Amino acid sequence: MQRLLALIVMFSFCIALGGCNSRGLVEATGIVHVDGKPASGVMLMFFPADPNGVTASGKTDDQGRYRLSSGLDAGLVSGSYTVTAVYPDPSVQPTQSQMMLGTFEGGPDLLKGKYSNKQSSTIKVEIGSSSNDLALIELKKG
Repeated sequence: MQRLLALIVMFSFCIALGGCNSRGLVEATGIVHVDGKPASGVMLMFFPADPNGVTASGKTDDQGRYRLSSGLDAGLVSGSYTVTAVYPDPSVQPTQSQMMLGTFEGGPDLLKGKYSNKQSSTIKVEIGSSSNDLALIELKKG
């Protein structure tokens, strides 16, 4: 019974901290603008400074908002990250055969690769130990 009570208290504590889970992930959300406007479909990758860390990703919605996930789990581990961004041209759509074969690679990057390489990306983010509303990421087209 004491063990069950301890688990309930620990679970409640994690919820109060804002999204902790068994892997130590915290929720993180933010907004992306391209040339001063919210951008839909921007794909983000958050690469941890820790070489043993797990990369997180997210994709912006119609308001430029994103929510990060590590694999299938919502959130990411606290720490320092380098962010990459790719903005596929939404006017380039797959053909029926590309959809059937799974060969569509997406439209060209409207940012022209400016933010697509983690070694040269200038976007750096610090993730805290509880839920994070991240600072606006402002991107410029190539």
